[in-house]
This record gives sequence, structure tokens and C-alpha cells, in this order.
Amino acid sequence: MRTRLLSAVVLVLACGATVRAAEGQRPLDRTELDRRVVRIVYEAALLGTDVFNDKKHDECYRLYQGTLLAVVPLLDHRPKLVASVKDKLDKAKGMKAAEGAFVLRDALDEIQHEIAPNSKADPKTESKVDPKTDTKVEPKKTTLWDRLGGETGVAKVINDLLVVAIEDPKVNLLRDGKYKLDAKGTAHLKKMLLEMVSEVTGGPLKYTGKDMKSAHAGMKITAEEFDAFAALMADTLKKNKVAKADIDELMKVVGATKASIVEGKAN
Repeated sequence: MRTRLLSAVVLVLACGATVRAAEGQRPLDRTELDRRVVRIVYEAALLGTDVFNDKKHDECYRLYQGTLLAVVPLLDHRPKLVASVKDKLDKAKGMKAAEGAFVLRDALDEIQHEIAPNSKADPKTESKVDPKTDTKVEPKKTTLWDRLGGETGVAKVINDLLVVAIEDPKVNLLRDGKYKLDAKGTAHLKKMLLEMVSEVTGGPLKYTGKDMKSAHAGMKITAEEFDAFAALMADTLKKNKVAKADIDELMKVVGATKASIVEGKAN
């Protein structure tokens, strides 16, 4: 794993260096530069999620930190974004690795959302050449949010998920009856979940709730309960005809929140 992380950081640094010297020393325009930066932070975020879920918090922290330090010099044309990223880098220095990794992940996501608010760097969205006209054809770029069906599709998944989660004792969503979900509470919960999914999948809605650790403090959610809820989510997405690749992508994001939500001991 250490070799893999080292290779990833070296790749990031190499990408930053070759941006200035690519294509026969011809300078890249800002559009191409931004596209490459988005690709770098997107790949680093995906790799970091896997590393974090393996409980290698320090290695995840260093991966995110190295990526950000490598791309900041390439964002000199975006001074506000650079200032925000540097602020998060400084803030993370005084934190434990697990907490700092979340702050640095926010910085990576901020770069991606600022530069490409309507798309993620994905090979599927790269331009192709029409063999008949020998010209580039730009495919329609879609976010994970769009592929999940937008607000309508995600709201349906959330509604279906809560119906089964409330009744599943393995999830224990209402914490042995400690919490009650009336119409107002249910509407609020659905709103928070919708905003959360939107923010992490490139949607237009911004999350207005508490951070994951604060929102679940004192609930004593166990790893088994978290996993049971995640399994129901994956199954609900599948029943709603969401593509496997998109389910996997979303579940990686969900998995990254586990360390902040779980605090109880298994029975």
C-alpha cells in the first residue's frame, strides 16, 4: 500500500511538472490546465477513499496533502480558490490524521466543484474524433447526480431506502425507539439526505446540516448497523435501476463517512 501511495503522489507531481512541458514544450491553455487538475484531484480522492476505508488514516492524509501541494501552483489564476485551499491545509496540520483527511478531502472537492461544477473528470466525457469529418465531438458531460436521476431520482431512492431502513432491526434507525419520526421530522431527514447526496455527487443542492460526527454524536451507532444501512442503500439503488458503476462510486463516498458515524460497540 505504501508503494501504491508513493507512486500516486509521484504521479501527481509528475503531472504538475509535465503540464508546462507537454506536447513538445507548447504551453497549455487554461482550459486544458484546469481539465488536468480536475483529473488529478478526482483520482486522488477516489484512491484516498479506499485508503481511508482500510483505516490507513495517516497515509490518506499524506496522499491528500501531497496532491494539494502539487496542484496549488497550477491554480494561480484562481486566487480565491488558492486561498481557500491553503487555509484548509493549515487547518488540517493541527488535527489528527483521520479528521485532517476530511478537511483536505473538502479542499479536493472544492477544487473539483469550482473548476468543473457540472462534470467530473471522467474518461467517458473526453472528446472523441468523428471519423467522417475528422473533427472533435464533445459528448454531453454528466455528473453522478445526473446519472442517479437528479433530484427526482435521488429523492425516490431516499424515500424507498427509509421505508425499509426504519423497519430493519439490524439498522436500528430509530435507536430502539429513542427517536420518533413524525411528518416534520421525516421531511427534514429526507431534505438533509438529499442535500448531502447532491453535494457529494455534483448536484446543485448544498448540504446545510451538521458534519457527520456532530450529527451522529451520542447515537452509539455500531459498525454492524452502519454496514446494514449501507447494504440496504446499495440494494435500493439497484432496485431503482442505477448502474453498478454509479452504485460503486456512491458507496465509496458513503463508506468514507463510516469513521465519523460509528462510535458504538458491537453487541
